[in-house]
Amino acid sequence: MTEINLKVGTRDRTMEPVQLLMTPTMRKELQALTPTDRPTGSDLAKIGGKRFGQEEWAAVCERIQDAAEYIQEIEAGRHQQEMQAQKIFATLQDEIATANARAAAAERMLQEVQQRATNVVKTLEDKLQAAEERAKEAEDWLARISEAVRSNLNFS
Repeated sequence: MTEINLKVGTRDRTMEPVQLLMTPTMRKELQALTPTDRPTGSDLAKIGGKRFGQEEWAAVCERIQDAAEYIQEIEAGRHQQEMQAQKIFATLQDEIATANARAAAAERMLQEVQQRATNVVKTLEDKLQAAEERAKEAEDWLARISEAVRSNLNFS
């Protein structure tokens, strides 16, 4: 197989609307692939003084096919990576939602425990106050009984 050597240069011209959407790197690559001189019909088959035969044209077509397949593989890999990234993102969103739900449930449980503890403390305080009142009343009765016993029985 013969090697193809082409001299390719760039030329200045206004950009087409499609080129405006390209990145600077894509524009440079396109400019690098644009030939500087357009060969005529007879010059098209001759490049560098050699005539292209069927083998050379077949090799060019094969290289183009290989490049197209390579681009398709890259696109498929990019698509697969994008799908994996979306799947990971969705998983993370689900995990965040689950964590938020757990945190909200834990906060509700904490509030319930605090409310129950407050109620228990209030109940105990009420019981303590009632017990103190009964104890004071019992002390008053004991003092009265003691006074009644002393005054009526004369234990001096």
